Amino acid sequence: MFYYQLKYKRKNEKIVIREEYGYDMDTNKSYQIIRVAKKYYELHMGQLEIAQEEGVSKSTISRMLQKAVDLGYVKVTIDAPIESVKEMEDKLKNIFHLKEIFVSPNLVDDEEINLRDTCRALANNLDHYIEDHTVVAVSWGKTLNCLAKQIQPLKAKDIKVVQLNGGVAKSASSTGASQIVDALTMAGHGIGYMFPVPAIVDSKLTSDILQEETQVKNVLTLAKKAEVSIFSIGALSKDSILYEVGYLKDEDFLALEEKEAVGDIASRFFDINGAIALNELNDRVVGFRLEELKEKEWAIAIAVGINKINALIGALRGGFMNVLYTDEKTARELLNRCG
Repeated sequence: MFYYQLKYKRKNEKIVIREEYGYDMDTNKSYQIIRVAKKYYELHMGQLEIAQEEGVSKSTISRMLQKAVDLGYVKVTIDAPIESVKEMEDKLKNIFHLKEIFVSPNLVDDEEINLRDTCRALANNLDHYIEDHTVVAVSWGKTLNCLAKQIQPLKAKDIKVVQLNGGVAKSASSTGASQIVDALTMAGHGIGYMFPVPAIVDSKLTSDILQEETQVKNVLTLAKKAEVSIFSIGALSKDSILYEVGYLKDEDFLALEEKEAVGDIASRFFDINGAIALNELNDRVVGFRLEELKEKEWAIAIAVGINKINALIGALRGGFMNVLYTDEKTARELLNRCG
């Protein structure tokens, strides 16, 4: 069985028709559903006109179009422009002395959609931050994977994309660390550099030895030279990918809770005031140090969700970012807490 996709836009919608050939259902019926979908979405024919050509009722055509969606032959995504919430932006920019902030509106009460909208806003603005030959350092995780799916070709050429921290999984679960590197590298016609080690190791000695390894040292050096860094802010939670893939052991998690850690950036955990929460764990991290983010021309953070509010406050107080992309609900809570 195989398939291919045809993409096109109608107003603010992006429609993908997936054509599948196989023996899962009656071949003629499958072909008819795809044919009807093509006529409706690609040829822009009316349902009545299609019904007359197919020799069926208009209601049957309507059911076929719905069936095409149900079977995954047709996918619809909203591709409307995202306008920022300007009043909130101005207040937060002044409070935290940010160079830029973008607050995406919450048009629906769904965190996944709000995250996707916020990531799409950043993806659409990447040309503002990334120029020819720019070195871009990135973290990884669920938020950055979402961003990776939104990235389109950039105007910039010959960029270099490097990881901020190790991303080799310690369990059967994948970290997906390469997705954002691959997406940006392709978009900027550049070269990607991966961190070929785990994010957190068992001891400071192991971390020190790994960071002296030639390939790792070269990646770290390149990350320090980066003009742009793009990273997410993670909350201290057992739902985090660091816990899921086995980087954080139960004893680490308990120790972080005792030290009142609120979140992490690139596997480095901090408290509500932006101070490193647990030095013993911080020494075991292989990668970029938080203080080095302050040296970047553009230190761009993405944080969406009320569950991340303490982590976001800690990161802002620590001065680890000068650009923030967030959503309206998170921004409102941030103003309630810090305004």
